[in-house]
Amino acid sequence: MNKNILIIGMCIGMAAVMILSAIPTLISETNTSFDEEKEYTGPKEVYKEGETKKGNPHGDPPGQGNKPPKNNDPEPDPSVDKWAVVIGISDYRGKQYDLQYCDDDAQDMYNYLIAKGYPEGNIKLLLDGDAKAKKIMAAIDWLNSWEGSDSEVVFFYSGHGTTYDGYDDGDTEYTDETIVSADLYLILDGQLRTKFSDFDSQKISFTFDSCYSGGMNDLSGTGRVITTACGEEELSWETSDLQHGVFTYYFMEGLSAYHNVEDAYADAEPNVIDYTSDNQHPKLFDNYPDNWEF
Repeated sequence: MNKNILIIGMCIGMAAVMILSAIPTLISETNTSFDEEKEYTGPKEVYKEGETKKGNPHGDPPGQGNKPPKNNDPEPDPSVDKWAVVIGISDYRGKQYDLQYCDDDAQDMYNYLIAKGYPEGNIKLLLDGDAKAKKIMAAIDWLNSWEGSDSEVVFFYSGHGTTYDGYDDGDTEYTDETIVSADLYLILDGQLRTKFSDFDSQKISFTFDSCYSGGMNDLSGTGRVITTACGEEELSWETSDLQHGVFTYYFMEGLSAYHNVEDAYADAEPNVIDYTSDNQHPKLFDNYPDNWEF
């Protein structure tokens, strides 16, 4: 009887050792999958154009301490009818809401567009602190001022995304999806829809690598294709293994291979689902009649 107990005890002890020795491997495998979701837990204040946090809703009048804005951007080249706004925010106001690789995502998209013939002056690249809400909205206005019915237009965003309840942004949804500017304002899907509502272009590509971005289909319309990193109720992930957002990494791989949105998405979608262990499901909303070629 005592001998049997001893044998059982030894078996249990050996099993425990084997389980404990396996734990670092399991943790390591998890860490090489996906590191951090882009879930936003900061303040939720909707951006309202014309308002600032400090007093005067229209800013200081001329001649009262304002310095003229610096503009080192290259001049647009209207002979090349391709226009883009590319946004990537890793460095948010304060430290607690920072991300890691969203600016890298945007830089990769910028480099791709340059390689596809977009002049530098035809792209507004807003990274980190440059991507405040006012500048994002102004960049869309700039885009609108140049685009026309035959233009190729790209809007790319990588950064925090969240939701906001009960705001009347012109649709019937109680819960709206948003992007988050570097100065921690929420820009709602309905606000973006309004901004793009009078664009003439029949060829616009939107890409959102952010949490809850599957709800950005409010921007749908004729000639438009929208790719999102995840579903309407899902989180988007970034990883130190890839040093990018998971979706952007695979989407850019697809663009490099196929040079059109639909095939790039088709290539990226299963890779993202597999990489995130079925936690993230990209979405495509396609109202462009053919493949959206760059």
